[in-house]
Amino acid sequence: MLRHIKTLFINFILIVLLASCKNEGSIQTYIVEHQELPNFTVIDLSPKMIAINDAEFTKEQKDAYHSLEKINFLGYRIADNNLEAYHKELDNVEKIFKNEKYDELMEFKTDGIKFTVNTEGTGEVVDEVLILASIEEKGFGVARVLGDNMKPEHMVKLINDLQKADAGKNQLKGLVDFFK
Repeated sequence: MLRHIKTLFINFILIVLLASCKNEGSIQTYIVEHQELPNFTVIDLSPKMIAINDAEFTKEQKDAYHSLEKINFLGYRIADNNLEAYHKELDNVEKIFKNEKYDELMEFKTDGIKFTVNTEGTGEVVDEVLILASIEEKGFGVARVLGDNMKPEHMVKLINDLQKADAGKNQLKGLVDFFK
């Protein structure tokens, strides 16, 4: 009898561990599953690869920049014959973005590009920022920004300041060219 209880207990522990390790419905899983498929492009970046002189950054900007660890980008480009596939894939990504483990930070549209920004983390500090950008005529892209103790308000300020300064423009050319 004790042997059956031990077996049941071990099976229960294994089921719990397997269920908790399964990362179903995550952007990470989506990127891994789609990175080799046609019409998809993957770019992995380390912020340290982008030549930015942070000497003139404010403390908030430095904290934001140094909290970044890795950026994963997966893009889907529309071809002549795959508009239906594009809508299917975009719907799949939008469903993932609605997953309850992600908090929506903002959603906006500018210059024909629809953006959705979500975070994963606790309180004022996040470990993951997800950005979905889609253009009906071109395709969509998902950026997964990983970091340690990232503060969304600092990240927004850093992004705005970098846009004004065109910092890292040459290093990010592949990412920018994806939507051209």
